[in-house]
Amino acid sequence: MNNELINNAAQALSIQGVFLRESTVRLKANFVPQFVAAELPLMPQYKAGPTGDYNLISSAHDDSASFKVLLFDFAAGIRLVDQRQLKALEENPDIADEALYLETTATFSAHYRLKDGADENSLVDAFGEFGRHNVGYHVWPYWREYVQSTCARIGIPPIPIPMYQISPNPDEA
Repeated sequence: MNNELINNAAQALSIQGVFLRESTVRLKANFVPQFVAAELPLMPQYKAGPTGDYNLISSAHDDSASFKVLLFDFAAGIRLVDQRQLKALEENPDIADEALYLETTATFSAHYRLKDGADENSLVDAFGEFGRHNVGYHVWPYWREYVQSTCARIGIPPIPIPMYQISPNPDEA
């Protein structure tokens, strides 16, 4: 992680918002959480990280006000799996449907306005570093809220979402 590049990007950007782009919720067939969830040894598994590079778009609200926005996508997922089947699942991923009781995923888009006077051409590396290491901090509260409200809609107790942590190797995120 290059803190100087991240600081350069942070100085050139202003967060505009975080928006849900895509989501899925999937329950195992015949799994009725309100009746059987407490009886099962279910364990959460987590996955999260940036989905790739940023996109820079130009926006104009009228003839005089034009600005640029950087869009970073960040994907996260959680699933509840039967602890009794974890070893078998690790050895044979094809049995995932048997061990998997709940899965929810979401992709969020974090929007950052490029401040006036910032030269995007000189900040390409800084934006990439910022996307790999900082965007998750902005998205994480939205992901946590999404999981909590989804659990309520499904009828299960909230699944705790751990604190956001940066992977030491961005390819592992």
